[in-house]
This record gives sequence, structure tokens and C-alpha cells, in this order.
Amino acid sequence: MKLLNNYIFNHLLLILLISVILISGCAKATITVRSPAEINTRKIKNVAVGGFEIGRIMLKYKTERNGVWQTHPVLLNEEQQKSISRSVRARVINLLTATPYFKVIFSDEFEELANDEALQQLVSVRGYKTKNVDAVINGKLWLEIERTDGVDLSKESLEYFRPPRSRNSLGLNLTVDQVVWWPYKSTSGTLGLEIKMTRLLPTEVVATTFETRTYSQRIGGRSGESFQQIADSFTSVLSPSKSSLTDSIESSADVLPSFEQIIADMALSIASGFVRRVAVTEKVVSYPVAEGSFPNAKILIEAGAYDLAIAQLQQATAENPDPNDLYNLGLCFEAIGDFGLAQTTYREAWQAEPENLLFAQGLGRIERLRREHPQLQRQLESR
Repeated sequence: MKLLNNYIFNHLLLILLISVILISGCAKATITVRSPAEINTRKIKNVAVGGFEIGRIMLKYKTERNGVWQTHPVLLNEEQQKSISRSVRARVINLLTATPYFKVIFSDEFEELANDEALQQLVSVRGYKTKNVDAVINGKLWLEIERTDGVDLSKESLEYFRPPRSRNSLGLNLTVDQVVWWPYKSTSGTLGLEIKMTRLLPTEVVATTFETRTYSQRIGGRSGESFQQIADSFTSVLSPSKSSLTDSIESSADVLPSFEQIIADMALSIASGFVRRVAVTEKVVSYPVAEGSFPNAKILIEAGAYDLAIAQLQQATAENPDPNDLYNLGLCFEAIGDFGLAQTTYREAWQAEPENLLFAQGLGRIERLRREHPQLQRQLESR
């Protein structure tokens, strides 16, 4: 029984590996798909983006010199803090303008509000002058980033060969313990970002989120490969100098990102999740195209000529259909948004070859899209 179970497991594993290899080697069809919003924002069409208040910013620069660590705070003036705030706001605006759901209203009136309290006060008394704004998105951020310039210390046993001093003397194989300095540079940080959508009439907070993101990168420092290179190049018992290792770090192609780039990347990640919650979003995906018996279908699908591919694949699959052609037909139906026919043809392909992972993925994907489709249709019809 145990041998039989092992045989079945190995057989299934082999099928899975073959399927993964076949899928990875397939051509890809690029399709744009839409995802519905998680929160009901059907009555919100025009959105203004307010300011992003600075809660707390702590930038530190740590250095090591002769075994002594020092921490140097990096102080930002008011204009630099405003620059960070505007950078985060710009990421939110870019995401909103990319969605087919909202129209972004550029209003200095809301951007210039100092904080969330000022926005809430303005909304509560309806003292705003900007017209045709249904809701305002604003936020607050907390930031801590540390940049480090230091060394790793390690005690290494280096093999050293001393050549003979004369013809009659022998060379010596020596093992010398060396304290090696490994310069490195690193940066790490955490961003906490609160984003809030406030409806103006009636006044209510429609959506709010607070998330954190962390970032860490390091270049240089001790590694087995670099240590072996140094050990192989030894010609004397002297340890490698710190300056030579530092030069290799400085001349490296690896570059640590700037504070501004780190902040932008982390803010974009959080803002993307918020926009997906409140708006219909689009994304471009690439799905594999099967190697069917109808070769022109692959060319048509890759070119985006889905209607023509459907006509020819329907004719090719009318009698004795190839499961791969059925899958490609389902892919075309999915691309044009006909999820019912896509599900039918994917299921026919999968029933013909239940072990085919590509067909199973197509069927599972379309079933998820069909569940989301009614909500997506209601949200788009409200525009």
C-alpha cells in the first residue's frame, strides 16, 4: 500500500511538473481586466485630493569609525517636509486618474488645508467653494528611515603559502588568523500612511485605511564569495586594508535609493490598495495560449484580433474539437468579456483533459470573474 501511495504521489507530481513546464513555455495573450471596488462608492464620481499631513518624520544616519558608532539625525525644514507630502499626494492622484471610475478635481482649496481636522471643519459647515466635488481624499503619514555606513568584523583563518627563501629550503603552509573589516552600506525604513475618503453631501467617511510598509536594502559586507576572492589573492601575511575594501564598495554598480524614492515606493504600495477598495480598477494580465491544431488562432490571439479568432476557432471546434483549441476559444471569450461562453468552453476543455493544469486555471479564473461581474456591472452603470 505504501509503495502504491508513493507511486500515485510521484505520478501526480510528474504531471504537475510537466504542466508547469508547458505553461511557462507557452506564448502569452495580453488582456485588460477590470476589478470591482470593495466599497460602495456608486454615487461618488468627482473626487478632490486634499493634503497629506506630516505626523512624524525621523531620518537618521548611522556611521561607524574605529569601532565607535554615531547617530546623526537628518533634520528636514518645512519646505522639505511639504515636498514629501506632495510626493505622496501625487502617487494617489496618479492612481485615481488611471482608474476609469473617478474624475479627479484639482482644487487648491482642499489641498491647502493643514490637517484632517481642518477638512472636517470645512465640510461640516459646508464652507467650501469648489463645485461638483462629491468626496475628498486626504491623509496623514509617519516615517522613519535609517541609513547606515559601517563595517562587519570577522576573524578569518586565511591559508598562506610562504615560498622557499633559497633552493635548499622548503616553503611553508601557514594558517593565519586575521581580523577582516567588511564595509557595508544599508538603508531601512518604515512608512505608516493613513488615507481617508470623506463624502461631502451627505457628510460621512466612506473609507479609511491605515497601513505600514517597510523597506530594507544592503550592499557590501561579509560574504563567502568575496572572502574567498581575497583569500585566494593573498601574497603576504598582512590583512587586507580597510580602504581597499571600501573602494570596492564605492565603485560597485549597486546604489542605495534616495530617501525620496523609498518614500514614493512605499506610499504607492499603500495607495494602490486603497484605490482598489474604492474604485473600479484595470490591470493588464498575460495568460498562456495553448498549442492547438489551428495554428492561425495563436497569431490572431497574440495580435488581439479576438473576434476573428472566435469565428475561426468555432468553425475548427464544431466537430471533433481539440481541447487546446477549446481553451483558446475560451480565452478569446474571456478577453471580450463574455464570461458565460468562456466558462462553457473552458469546462469542455478541462473535462476532456482533467489533468491539464492550464485548463483548470482558466476555468477557476473565469468562475471568480463571473462572481465579481454583477457587482462590476452595477458600479460601471452608475457612472
